[in-house]
Formats: sequence, structure tokens, C-alpha cells
Amino acid sequence: MIALQNCATPEQKTRWLAPLLNAETRSAFGMTEPDVASSDATNIATRMVRDGDHYVINGRKWFITGAAHPRCSFLIVMGVTDAGAERTSRHSCIIVPMDAPGVRLVRRLRWMGCEDHVAPIGELVFENVQVPVENLLGAEGEGFKVAQVRLGPARIHHCMRSIGLCELLIELMMARAAERSAFGRTVIQYDTVQRWIAEARVELEQARLLAYRCAWRLDQAGHHGAWRDVSLIKVAVPAMLQKIADRAMQVFGAMGGSDDTPIHQALAWGRLLRIGDGPDEVHLRQIFRMEPMPDWSIANSPYLAAHPA
Repeated sequence: MIALQNCATPEQKTRWLAPLLNAETRSAFGMTEPDVASSDATNIATRMVRDGDHYVINGRKWFITGAAHPRCSFLIVMGVTDAGAERTSRHSCIIVPMDAPGVRLVRRLRWMGCEDHVAPIGELVFENVQVPVENLLGAEGEGFKVAQVRLGPARIHHCMRSIGLCELLIELMMARAAERSAFGRTVIQYDTVQRWIAEARVELEQARLLAYRCAWRLDQAGHHGAWRDVSLIKVAVPAMLQKIADRAMQVFGAMGGSDDTPIHQALAWGRLLRIGDGPDEVHLRQIFRMEPMPDWSIANSPYLAAHPA
């Protein structure tokens, strides 16, 4: 929705965005590919070749959230339109109907044994798919612009859901620890379990405030002004979710790894978010690059006492 709201023409908004806003259909964003390291989006290799008033698309996409949902009626697909252009100007985004000839859902994908039942993940093949030129989202060569407009808010949405999931995990830990007994005491009476739950609360509130600030920055300054904050929460929140889910599993024992609780799925979700929408390493590199270098050296530091030889 965000990509369409910011990059679509009025006609495209009427045709594609309005049904989404009215909950009449669903969509997906096709970016990640199995044969390249998609953490560097310039590697994306799906080809989109213009032929008269159409683009012909060939390629394979996978781990496309929502693409396997039966109500998903169209995709925004990112691919190469000019292989000879500058590195960040080779790609474009185009709207592709799911029922276009040559679009094939290969399979539904699971992650660490878990399936996303709300937005089923799909692997797709595009074989000589013809799409009208008017379906191009933004100008040709602006694929990265379209993707970045979408990715900033999408990362916040992932973090918001993760924060809500951590609230559930803490509540589950409290209830389970109060009900289980070991060596003559309820589990919640042990200092270790109390510390786990208290640390989870500290970490969760820190992450929540970081996400609030990021959302505020995005509203105030747009994606480019909030880039550092987006990377901060993208690294911090999934790590927190993994840590809290791991503690919850320890409190629950074997039950925590079963389908009777959402704990193992929370653990898998946290691990997935450390890869999806940019792996930790990419965001950490971005955070480092935006850290200002002091205009002084250690030798003339205003903060350190000089000790002449």
C-alpha cells in the first residue's frame, strides 16, 4: 500500500490501491530471489525487457510474503530493465497481476518448520509474462526508490508486531511459571526466572521507545531522514524477540517447542527478521557509516588529560 500511495499514478491508485484499502483484495512485493544474494538488492536478476507497449518478465522470486494467499491478486515485482545503467538505476518496479499468463506459484514456503498462515509465503516463477507499460510503478530505473519507500515503514511494522508478540511471551511466562512446581517451589519463586522476566521487560520497553522514536522520525523527515533509526530498530528488535522467546521456551520446558504454544514460532520469526528486509550485517554497516567521526585526535582530545613523555 505504501509503495502505491507514494509512487503510483492516479490511475494506478484507482485500479490497484483502492481495492486494497477497501479490503477487497491482497497484494505482495516480489524482490528476493533464490539464485542471488538479495541482501545486496543490486544483485536482483529478474529481467524486464520492453517490447512495444509491454514489458516481458522472466525470473524467479521466493520468500514473498503473502504471495501464496488465495486472495492475492497482484504483485509489485522488482527487476532489471537496463543492465547497462548505473548500479542503482538498472532496476524498475512493475505491477503484475497474479492471473497474468506465465505467472506460476511454485510452492508455499515454510521457515524453520513454521508456516505463515496470515500471509502465506510463496515462491514464484515468471515465464515470458507480458505486462502493459502503464503498470510501471514510477519511472524506469527507479526501482530502488520504490523499494526504499516501502521498506522503511515495512520494517517498523515488523518491529511493532514483534513488540506485541513479546508482550504475549512475558504474559505466558508469568502464567506458566506460577503454575509449575520444581523441587518444592513454584518456578516463579526462583531468582533466575524472576530475573529472566524482569530483563525481558527492560529489553521490551527499550525496544518500544526506540520504535516510537523511529516512527516519529519517519513522520517528520521521511525515509531518508529516518534511515539510521530504521536500521537501529531493525537490529535491536529481532534480537530482543529471539532472546525473550528463548527464555520463554526455557520456562515452559518441552511444551514451549510444541504447537500448543506460539513460542517456537516466535523464536523462528525473530530469527527470520534478522535476515528479511536486510540482514543484521547490512544494517550494522549502515549504522556505523552514519556515526560521526570526531574532529579531534586522541593526542589533542579535549576529554583526555595529556601526559607528556
